[in-house]
Amino acid sequence: MADMASRPQFTGSRITRIEDARLVSGQARYLDDVDFPGMLEVAFVRSNRPAAKITSIDIEAAKALPGVKAVWTHDNCPLEMTSAGFKTTWYALAKDEVRFVGEPIVAIAAENRYVAEDAADLVRIRYEEVEPVLDVRTAALESTRQVHEGRSNVFFHRERKTEGFDDAFNNAPHRLKDTFTFHRQTGAAMENRSFAALMDPFSGRLTCYCGHQSPHELRSELCEMLGMEENMVRVVVPEVGGAFGIKAAMYPEYLVVSWMALKLRRPVKWVSDRQESFLSDVHARDGVHDVEFAFDDDGKIIAIYDHMMADQGAYAAVPFPGSLGETVTAANVLTGPYTIPHQATVIDCSFSNKMPLGAYRGVWGPIASFIQEGIVDRVARHLGKDPVDVRRMNMISDADFPYKNPSKMLYDKGSYLKSMEDALRLIGYEDFRKKQAEYRTQGRYLGVGISVFVEPTASASSEAGSVGYEACTIRVEPTGTVTAALGLGPSGQGHETTMAQLIADQLGVDVKDIVILHGDTDSAPFGGGTGGSRSGTIGGGAAISAGKEMRAKLVKLAAHVLEAGEDDIELQEGKAFVAGVPAKSLTIKELAQIAYTHVAKLPEGMKPGLEIVTRYQPPFKVSFSNGTHIAVVEVHPDTGLIETLDYAVVNDCGNLINPTIVEGQIHGGVAQGIGEAFLEELKYDENGQLVTTSMQDYLLPASVEVPRMKIEHIETPSASEGGFKGMGEGSLIAAPAALTAAVSDALEPFGVMVNAMPVTPAQVVEWVSKGTPAVGAD
Repeated sequence: MADMASRPQFTGSRITRIEDARLVSGQARYLDDVDFPGMLEVAFVRSNRPAAKITSIDIEAAKALPGVKAVWTHDNCPLEMTSAGFKTTWYALAKDEVRFVGEPIVAIAAENRYVAEDAADLVRIRYEEVEPVLDVRTAALESTRQVHEGRSNVFFHRERKTEGFDDAFNNAPHRLKDTFTFHRQTGAAMENRSFAALMDPFSGRLTCYCGHQSPHELRSELCEMLGMEENMVRVVVPEVGGAFGIKAAMYPEYLVVSWMALKLRRPVKWVSDRQESFLSDVHARDGVHDVEFAFDDDGKIIAIYDHMMADQGAYAAVPFPGSLGETVTAANVLTGPYTIPHQATVIDCSFSNKMPLGAYRGVWGPIASFIQEGIVDRVARHLGKDPVDVRRMNMISDADFPYKNPSKMLYDKGSYLKSMEDALRLIGYEDFRKKQAEYRTQGRYLGVGISVFVEPTASASSEAGSVGYEACTIRVEPTGTVTAALGLGPSGQGHETTMAQLIADQLGVDVKDIVILHGDTDSAPFGGGTGGSRSGTIGGGAAISAGKEMRAKLVKLAAHVLEAGEDDIELQEGKAFVAGVPAKSLTIKELAQIAYTHVAKLPEGMKPGLEIVTRYQPPFKVSFSNGTHIAVVEVHPDTGLIETLDYAVVNDCGNLINPTIVEGQIHGGVAQGIGEAFLEELKYDENGQLVTTSMQDYLLPASVEVPRMKIEHIETPSASEGGFKGMGEGSLIAAPAALTAAVSDALEPFGVMVNAMPVTPAQVVEWVSKGTPAVGAD
């Protein structure tokens, strides 16, 4: 049998995205478009206190408002969020106590959102305030009030060090230290988080609509918390207007709306507004790292110590407490692309009176990269060396593979040094260094920043859940067209195109003849959803595996009907034919008609129909992609404004399925990286009030702030089916470190070394005026 995978027509090609036609023409259906006769709409009354006892709730005026159908508190909606391993309870509607501003207390269902909002204004809640816990260092003190009574604020503590760390660190010629700080962010998706539910009065089944990254994970969580069987709940995911990890979580609103639909026996919908999104979507990146590092006279880095402190917020988010991801996973790859032999980490994750931390694109990655690259740049500046030379000295080389880092993570083969050298060429590094000094004599401060990143992808556990495989169902219809379904939960990544490309090559059909289904637990096979950069590697592996299985069935049938050997059958251009004799052929449609309706012609032992389901699990727990980002910025010391002038990316995610889609992911990741590096921050004041609750306060990068990028690809195949590696998070992992490093380089004459994100104009002006020392003392 000829192997179509050896000469693909579609895989690796720049196929135009199939889903874009409906998206750009306004024909796509988002959750707010979901409507059913008699549908009620919901508004929530949320806590305006960060920490308080609830002494009374008066809902009588709200209940009496015309158009209001139900008002719910914990008393008649006693649901709770459960998270394995954490000894706290997050009630869907607060019971007795509130622990962050924005926590839902009362839910109101009315004929429309306007009435529901008016009724919410009539609810009166009395509080007995208590002192909020708002700082991660303060939270760890024994004298600090416990956010959950009887439970230490530090809910996770871990210490690890490599053998011989103390001797290596203490005997090193040089030691430096610094504190790296990461301020709160959120995904800020274009489409606000929403949920709708309705119960079929005849079957009793509950159908839930939600923009979610993992349909089956959401169904499992709903069933567990509602006490329902999984065959009685269906989850449907419409189009998703951005997710970035925040839509992989379980939220109280989902439980409450589902409960309302079951109890009221009417369709119910909740659509959040932007203020609610800032208050109640999971946050990310709230951490402090006290870092010390040791190195020799040549710039070889010997050891890193990092005390990682992360603020989880009030509760453990379900299913993914972000503080653990941003510390434990960061610790696993703290040395990144560098052969640093020794590492010690102390991790403290604490509760506070803020919105819980969940997943946001990259999770641990921007944190680890900011620290890795910050260490290298500090070593270079201390020794008076070029940062590139220090990187070359410490970089993983081809001879090191397979490479195991100090945390025992096994890196599959990558292109770390080559990606950096190629990116240096793209940015014109040597020429830039020659011009930089001249610019400074003119009062212009330009800088270049380098981030060589490592991205662990396709792991068994991510924000999408803990399913280490993906499933794909393929059905060749009686007409010869192909319908495939996967357990993925796309939110704009182009899965309908990429999965169709892979299947088309296996079956020898046109990509336009394939329909990819997803996002419906009634039609899609159980799978792990989308998160942790798993879709291309694990989802693509499932698509190829299912395609191979279906191809084998088609080949067997064609060989029987054409009276040829299976090894002589080729599938191409919608036909099965004998190699070298193209006239001796059958169309896929003809084969399908035999399989479904002329079953007497089937080979002995072959069952009728052309339907298969395959589950694929990659050979390794984690696949590592890599690459290099280099940014050139100009910092204006009088205004503090930062302008990105040039940007180069060399990316290695193994074999490419669709280069255009890969580059779209890179563009988006860099744009988000600009936001993380220079703009985005969720700010709480000293009273625990979130003061950034609109786009006027929470700043996102505009198109004019995103530079044109020079992008090249390296393809180092993985051992997974298709040779793919994940890459959805790599650009946001690398970009903030590259951009902030460029600021440090630009402001080197002022002794500036950036150690916190985002960098604001006010900070730049202050640094320039004070000439802040660059690093800690030897």
